[in-house]
Amino acid sequence: MTSILVVEDSPTQAARLRFLLEGKGYRVQLAGNGRLALDAIRRQRPDLVLSDIVMPEMDGYGLCHAIKSDPQTRGIPVVLVTALIDPQDIVRGLECGADNFIRKPYADDYLLVRIEHVLMNRNLRHGADTGGIALYMNGEKHVVNAERQQILDLLVSTYEQAVLVNEQLQARERQVNELNVRLAHHAAQLEATNREIASKNAELEQANRMKSEFLANMSHELRTPLNAIIGFSEALREGLLGELEPQQSEAAGDIYDSGKHLLALINDILDLSKIEAGKMELALELTDIQELLQSTLTVFKDKALAGQIRLRLEMEAIGPVFVDRRKTRQIIYNLLSNAIKFTPAGGSVTMRMCALSRDQLAGRRKVGDDVLPRVERYLTICVTDTGIGISEPDLGRLFRPFVQVDSGLARKYEGTGLGLALVKQLVDLHGGLMTVSSVPQQGSEFMVWLPYRESAADEK
Repeated sequence: MTSILVVEDSPTQAARLRFLLEGKGYRVQLAGNGRLALDAIRRQRPDLVLSDIVMPEMDGYGLCHAIKSDPQTRGIPVVLVTALIDPQDIVRGLECGADNFIRKPYADDYLLVRIEHVLMNRNLRHGADTGGIALYMNGEKHVVNAERQQILDLLVSTYEQAVLVNEQLQARERQVNELNVRLAHHAAQLEATNREIASKNAELEQANRMKSEFLANMSHELRTPLNAIIGFSEALREGLLGELEPQQSEAAGDIYDSGKHLLALINDILDLSKIEAGKMELALELTDIQELLQSTLTVFKDKALAGQIRLRLEMEAIGPVFVDRRKTRQIIYNLLSNAIKFTPAGGSVTMRMCALSRDQLAGRRKVGDDVLPRVERYLTICVTDTGIGISEPDLGRLFRPFVQVDSGLARKYEGTGLGLALVKQLVDLHGGLMTVSSVPQQGSEFMVWLPYRESAADEK
């Protein structure tokens, strides 16, 4: 059985090497330094010495020199374990006659392979019949016919190159470690930022809920006295509480109109708050959509006539459909009101209604499948005007609550900016889609596509 003398001053490392080598079938002796190793060699000669370099009393270089200086032991291969930080380590090892080097840190498999090669090379050289130097490497026999100085120069130059490459690799490793530290720092900053954003989002969500609750509560509180004002002003206007002078009757009419306008505004706020709070639900009912459009259009006839605006309705003959009647009326009402308000005298407002298939809609409006609701047929309501139009940068602001495109101090058109925001929310609630196209000073087209439901059981 091949015997190996392990010279190592660390008991832990010595025990580890012993376990590893004995597991591969070697017989192992241990010595804590070079002096104790020489005593062990005199008692029982090993087949190979595996020695650390830095040890008390006698280091690895001294041990190797002592072994190679004695004719009785110079044939024992000596493998030095070193950090190989400087080419001087190699030179000192060659000076003391070391047979091989193993660099720290090393893998167990590499250590075992190096030991096996050293032992095989020893046996090969003992049986060599050539004048060259025989060695065994990578499973093949090699004979080197070169001078010792030539071999030494080649070995040292190769090692210097290896040290240079190693230094470059270590520099790259330091750069990678620095980058990892910086990345970890940035990751920590990003995580802290994400936590802050999440906290702010929670605060905003809470503030939005409180706002919706406040608007809903205030709307309820305002509607009760406002309905009373509307009722009494209507009674005064109609003469139910006695005859009024023409000027008084006109004032009562103004109070009534203003009250109705304010009530409509409060109702819009209340509906918008319910939608944002997730408390608004659809109440689908079978609806004659043609009658609904005609009756809603009638409300605006006098206003359009007074403003010298042509009001037209174009409808396709379709049967009753299931929609939320009140919310659909709100959609139509707000679109018509908005179109008439922004159309100057002499202009026109046209409302069209038809039913389109999904393919017709995609081809006609050039809308991709990624934005179209997943239904096969649509109820399409389009309101077109010849009004002031909307510029491209302002289109994205149309559907924000309380935002008006004409927001200057000298604003020409009245309004709160709730109408289109409410229309968009009601269309979304139906599971539909709304788009707008506009050219400044030429007019706008608002188009609503609602899923065509022929029964209340149809999905949104």
